[in-house]
Amino acid sequence: MKIAASVVFYNPPEEVKQNLSTYANSVDLLIVVDNSPVPNQKFLQDLQAHYKEKMILICNQANLGIATALNQACDEAIKHECEWIVTMDQDSAFVNFTHYKSCLLTLKNPQDVALLAANTTRDAKSHLPKNPTCNFEEKTVVITSANILNLQHFNAIGRFDDALFIDLVDYDYCAKARVVKLQILFFKDALVEHNHGEVFKRKNLLTRKTKEKREHNPQRAYYIARNYLYMAKKYHALFPQEFGIFKIFNIVFIHDVTKILLYEANKWQKIRAKGIALLHFLQGRVGKYDLVSI
Repeated sequence: MKIAASVVFYNPPEEVKQNLSTYANSVDLLIVVDNSPVPNQKFLQDLQAHYKEKMILICNQANLGIATALNQACDEAIKHECEWIVTMDQDSAFVNFTHYKSCLLTLKNPQDVALLAANTTRDAKSHLPKNPTCNFEEKTVVITSANILNLQHFNAIGRFDDALFIDLVDYDYCAKARVVKLQILFFKDALVEHNHGEVFKRKNLLTRKTKEKREHNPQRAYYIARNYLYMAKKYHALFPQEFGIFKIFNIVFIHDVTKILLYEANKWQKIRAKGIALLHFLQGRVGKYDLVSI
């Protein structure tokens, strides 16, 4: 079984090298897709010198988005006759990749599986059991980081949707996998240190109580809102429980806006971003959009 790993760069800091070391030596091929507008040539040369012929570098010299980068990596892996590919974010690191890999190698009926998913969390090492198992549960949706994709089904599932550019790319791929009746398997004992967004201590505007809250910047607020609406349009009939129109509208414009008003900084910028997202959804606008440009 030939396994590749891919990682998407965007202005990667030095600690990314340590993250790579948690899995790169245990795969047959390492595919680095650099979406940095100005690639750090010294950083990339150091990686190439370390991993030598195992590493394939794709330099886009622009931020083409996560969907395009993942499609590039999967195409390259297929070209090199890999059967599976690990998809990683630059800020994610495995705690026990060899265990995760062993779960893949002992998987029954892999032909029925679209992808494997690991347990991505903060402070992952503290969750590591003494005797990790390969027990899994079937999921309807998982995030892309630390997946192992079955490349046998990649094109049949329908690849990653470039229209989304960044957010909900993983949700869309999982939905398409479910349409063709393939499984999504989650392994809770395969652990990954992963950053799910910045966490801030914020004071509630009404109660004045302080809580830790995860929040996104206005640009991400735009993509999340627009792409949720796009997903509702695409899948509400197939998966009404997850992507029903009223449910998505409640998430994007009631729940999220309430959270922004009560807790978050840059309130006006984020609400404005959601308004632009709604307008663009109604106009059918997709792909990359830079809020700074208006």
